[in-house]
Amino acid sequence: MKPTSRLHAHRLGLATISSSIFALAAASQAQAQDAQSQAATNNEIVVTAQFREQSLQDTPLAITAVSSEMLEARGSRNVTDIAASAPNVTLEVSAGQRGNGLTAYIRGIGQYNTAPFYEPGVGTYIDDVYIASMQGSLLNLVDLDRVEVLRGPQGTLAGKNSVGGAIKLFTQKPQGDGTGYAQATYGSLDHLSGRAAADFALTDNLFARLNIAAQDEDGYVDRVDYACENPGSGLPRFAAGDDSCKFGTLGGIGYVGTRLALRWLPTDRLEINIAADYTDENSDPAQQLVEVTNPAALPPVSLNGVMLGTQFDTAGTYKSYSTYCNNNHPSGGTVCFDPYAETDVWGVMGTIDFEVSDNISLKSITAYRASESYNVVDGDGSPLTVTNTQIGYRNRQFSQELRLNAQLMDSLSLTAGVYYLDGYVNGEQEVNIAYINNNFINDDDTDVESKAAYGQLVFDVTDRLTIVGGLRYTEEKQEYVFYRTRPDGNDTPVPGLFDTNDPPYEGDSLDYRINASFKVSPVVMIYGQYATAFKGGGLNGQVFFPDQVYPFDPEQIGTFEAGFKSSFLDNRATFNFAGFYSDYTDIQLQAQSCPPPSTPFPCAGPQNVGSAHIKGVEAELFMEPVEGLEIDASIAYLDFEYYELLNTPNITLDMVSPYTPEWSGSLGIQYEAVLGNSGSIIPRMDLSYRSHIFTDPVSGPLNRIDERTLVNARLTYISPDRDWELSARVTNLFDEYYLSNLIDNTRFTGLRFPTPGEPRRWYVSVRKNF
Repeated sequence: MKPTSRLHAHRLGLATISSSIFALAAASQAQAQDAQSQAATNNEIVVTAQFREQSLQDTPLAITAVSSEMLEARGSRNVTDIAASAPNVTLEVSAGQRGNGLTAYIRGIGQYNTAPFYEPGVGTYIDDVYIASMQGSLLNLVDLDRVEVLRGPQGTLAGKNSVGGAIKLFTQKPQGDGTGYAQATYGSLDHLSGRAAADFALTDNLFARLNIAAQDEDGYVDRVDYACENPGSGLPRFAAGDDSCKFGTLGGIGYVGTRLALRWLPTDRLEINIAADYTDENSDPAQQLVEVTNPAALPPVSLNGVMLGTQFDTAGTYKSYSTYCNNNHPSGGTVCFDPYAETDVWGVMGTIDFEVSDNISLKSITAYRASESYNVVDGDGSPLTVTNTQIGYRNRQFSQELRLNAQLMDSLSLTAGVYYLDGYVNGEQEVNIAYINNNFINDDDTDVESKAAYGQLVFDVTDRLTIVGGLRYTEEKQEYVFYRTRPDGNDTPVPGLFDTNDPPYEGDSLDYRINASFKVSPVVMIYGQYATAFKGGGLNGQVFFPDQVYPFDPEQIGTFEAGFKSSFLDNRATFNFAGFYSDYTDIQLQAQSCPPPSTPFPCAGPQNVGSAHIKGVEAELFMEPVEGLEIDASIAYLDFEYYELLNTPNITLDMVSPYTPEWSGSLGIQYEAVLGNSGSIIPRMDLSYRSHIFTDPVSGPLNRIDERTLVNARLTYISPDRDWELSARVTNLFDEYYLSNLIDNTRFTGLRFPTPGEPRRWYVSVRKNF
């Protein structure tokens, strides 16, 4: 089958990649012969959340910072793994019908539809470059220096769409020190992956860092031929003529990626960094099952006289009867789509840091990023055809930021800057809705332009009291083109599907922040702040009829936050706490019914549903009570309450925002036991808990995901010189069956689509540090 061949194309390439990885590592080792590897726990993480370097404990914000060493210790593989230890943060792979991307929520605010017409509520950044589209934002955690998760509105410095907060990934800068590493991993589901990095000097003041990563693994949901498994069903057989009824998997991953960074220091006041990256992902479709929730509402579709029914229900399993075939294609007969998900992402960026004087510095960040993705959706999970969709997106963005940092006097500093973003999104889909005999292609364009100016003053009133104030003004514009046609090029037969060029959306916003912090003692700081942010408005970009091109307003938030940060046990432990209260207005959520005078059904567009108050608390602990023993923990509580609803008849005041657990928490423990002159071993355990969530704005039992508790374990051996590591890791140690995502279509088709989380898995890795 073709999806298998696509994954195995990556597998065949892994031999070449592996050779490159170890050749790269060997080259790095040649420069590192005079350097000694050292490993030490550094609790004093330096962050740049306020656009200046500060200790995490001196930054008056609710922020979780994770170092590269901790990411490795936890076995974090992509950005979704960060949520396990960050309080009030939910990160999931988007559900299958919404395409590949990132569902991100912080403090009850985010976006779960990854269609590019929806803007995120949580900003994602790589080296301070904003990623405008959630398509292609499922970032692999490769060769990072640290991750910063900023909770609460970040409208002043981060800008638009950081309403819930921001996730910032910072890569390793070239040092020219000849260091590097190579790592290979094998695991269950035929998991095979490798990654490596080499840091080397080209000249005395020009350094480079190259990293390569590749992965290939089978999916954990089996695609099974229903006719093969049920002889005599009357349905055609799709599997090969052997004893196996399995003819593919869902959820398999295959990718190859690389990044090259250059760092030039022409003078002691000028630093230039240039980086380019590319990722090619060819994977299975998402691991989506089907569950019949209302047999009476099932569409009247059939194949060879067999009607859609409960016999195709696979809920609670790791099995799917999806064929990705359209039995009602306009060309006649049955047409099967190639079941795979492909994403190509690449980008280039340049950063210039110039110290004008001892008190003034300038920074320029220029970036261009682009991505193309393809995904296919079988909307019934059976050999029959209810809906089939081929989804393709093309994204590109250019951004430019200029930033000034100035020490105006001993007690007063300024950060000011301007920002520009130009983006383009094309969405092309071939949609088949068999039960109303409708096939059409949409080809939609959205152009986005955003301009902003910001400034922030930091005033040290005394050596213990600091006041921060900031403003940001943003202007934005969006232009749309919607186009519909039949696959054969003819006009669509359904009234209202159309070709139109609609007037643009234009808007602006003024956001601000005021913060005061006070050092009660050298190891205790208290702070309080009020901050705002917004997510832009626009026009509905997912339209079925011309009258559904309706506008929606920006959403706004204002948040009071107070907390403290403390250190104890001679700075071997930290305990941080934050409480917040937010007024969240004109909330944008996906509608089940379009507002009048639009045609109400079907509808998939955003609209302003109302306003809510959100309150909660968060606590984080890190401690090293004795040498070698490390403990980290977090706990969070969140209460979401609507106090006003707009024209949304399906939402009631007792409902809550999607992907918003009331309680969440984590616990991690590791201990390094020294084995004399034989090296050391480090056992580690991580536990994460999340109470139930809903995956739709109309929260109810059919879109509820129950609470879950997951446990991961890892055992690592480190050689005496700390240059070799061998580790074994198990995820979902107790093999809990849980759902990571869920789409409820009961109202329209009598079906819902659960996405099961990964079962218990194991991995063995070997790593060489240079």
